[in-house]
Amino acid sequence: MRSDHTFVRWLQQATGEAPFPFQVCFACGEILAQLVYVPTGLGKTAMVVLGWLWRRRFHPNEEIRKTTPRRLVYCLPMRVLVEQTHI
Repeated sequence: MRSDHTFVRWLQQATGEAPFPFQVCFACGEILAQLVYVPTGLGKTAMVVLGWLWRRRFHPNEEIRKTTPRRLVYCLPMRVLVEQTHI
């Protein structure tokens, strides 16, 4: 079975939603994307976190698992954090 079909089922089980094509491409592509331009609210966070986890732990190609970075650093702008905590 192709890795993109397996990833689609895996992501649907994790999120309850079918992935967008850019999420599948990120997780299953030969090269890890360095820049992604996607409008707000379409699942960039799920793409990065779950796509990275898929590539690192579950991708059927061992070479892709080995070349995916071991650590994921996720940063948010300070303004976003302040707006979410302001009452």
